[in-house]
Amino acid sequence: ALLAERALPSPYRLFVHVDTESKELSMTAYHYYFMYFSYFLVHPPAGLVWPVDLADVLYTQLVDDYLNYFLPPGNSIPNTGNPNPINRFVPNTHSLSQAFAEILFEMWLNQRGNENSKVTLSIDQVRIIRMLVKHSHRFIFTPHLVKDRYTEEITNYISSSFQTNTIEFLNYHFTTWPLISSFRGLLETWLSYIQPWRYTSLIPGSLTESNISEWHCFVRDNLPAYCNLLDRCLRRMAHSLICSGKNVTLLSRVLKVYSAQPLLRTLIELEKGNTHNIINVFTEAAAAQELLDKLSGEIVHLEQQLTKPGAPASQSNSISTMFGWITEGLWSNPDQLDAQQKTVDSLRSSVVQLQNMFCIIPTCHTISTSPTECAGPDYVVDALHRRRLTPQGRERMVAGTLRREIKEIKMECNPALRPICSYENPHLVRYLYRLSLSLSQRISKQLASVHCSRGPLHTILKPLVIQVKEDVSEDGALLLNLRPVASYRFLFYSALILLLSYLSGVNPLLIFTYLGLAVGAVAFASSIVTAN
Repeated sequence: ALLAERALPSPYRLFVHVDTESKELSMTAYHYYFMYFSYFLVHPPAGLVWPVDLADVLYTQLVDDYLNYFLPPGNSIPNTGNPNPINRFVPNTHSLSQAFAEILFEMWLNQRGNENSKVTLSIDQVRIIRMLVKHSHRFIFTPHLVKDRYTEEITNYISSSFQTNTIEFLNYHFTTWPLISSFRGLLETWLSYIQPWRYTSLIPGSLTESNISEWHCFVRDNLPAYCNLLDRCLRRMAHSLICSGKNVTLLSRVLKVYSAQPLLRTLIELEKGNTHNIINVFTEAAAAQELLDKLSGEIVHLEQQLTKPGAPASQSNSISTMFGWITEGLWSNPDQLDAQQKTVDSLRSSVVQLQNMFCIIPTCHTISTSPTECAGPDYVVDALHRRRLTPQGRERMVAGTLRREIKEIKMECNPALRPICSYENPHLVRYLYRLSLSLSQRISKQLASVHCSRGPLHTILKPLVIQVKEDVSEDGALLLNLRPVASYRFLFYSALILLLSYLSGVNPLLIFTYLGLAVGAVAFASSIVTAN
């Protein structure tokens, strides 16, 4: 389509020749290699899994070597011209370093979708792009030993192209990135971009009163990256699980950067004199006010949880008294109270920083241990007297701060497809679900007869059959329930029974038979009592 419209992007016009008649592209082997090299990152092969430590990956090592060779910080740029230049369409003055930078900026930083399709990168891809951001800062702002017109032109070009592409890249992904933990990689890339003073020497630098004048031009030229992206970040934090430890850490890092007085004072001054399309994040402080109210409400809620009698660190109430003293240590977290208290302390620190930076106070929350209704209810009661979680309640349930109310709220979904819980083995849950589908198809008639029967057998086998469709006569309406087997508690008791049978010399099948008969007897007795 681009060839038909003759609308080839400008970076490619310098080294790509388009034959409009044959619709063919021509380029040198150098450009061809680096285009495919950069394409590998944004379109990796299916099934590729990046290791945790990217330093041991050959691709990242090549990226680092290429960056240091073609864009050497403080050293002279290799001015070798084009390898075997095609004089018809490739200017001889176009250097390898400039072509290398153009390809990386276009292929990596120009990853933006449209209204119909959105582009979402993985955290590993963003980590490698962050390498490009940090190295570009190091190349641009490190004084070069040899200053000539060639080096100055390349540096100015890379600085301009790098600034434009990076701001557009961050703007797009800040808007479209889903509310998942991998946002941390994008946020770190943004913080690296707005702190170039950290990469001008081997020792990370800082912004002080003595060197703020040196960076005033950079801050002024990149004001959208400081103001607009901060506004989006604060609003994103206000709509995320801010009470989780990871999000609290991310917020603390952002506020730590912006709370530096030289930078904060410079941004406020530039924002007041701004005439461009910049969000007044400091003077209006709408996003900061929204986040401050959210933080205040979370602090109140967490403190109420900590001050409730009999709260929370242990789950012994949900564990049977039999062997409770053994299983309590397996499922409970003795450090839960300490973790919640640390979260409260971090949230309090963030509230103080927000108040000092934006000169605002909470509008409806009082940070104390007294009850408050300003945060809104965790659930509402509908016309059928069913409790439904509010968006705030869902956030707190995922964060683990609604432990007492979880039992009172029923989940309305396919029982076989409910989310995997923390007390279940995820791999075993998926395997048992596939096994239950296969077995249910083979014994569908028997399952239907058990489900429709009434009596002791129905009472005994009822927990083993779940109805996933309203019409029982449909295929696949009944499913054999094997999911309880994936529970860690079941696995623990099974292993304990096998160990006891091994030590006592009793056949384990005999023990399981006795247990099954005992359960059947209890179910039979309960059915008789119910019938009477």
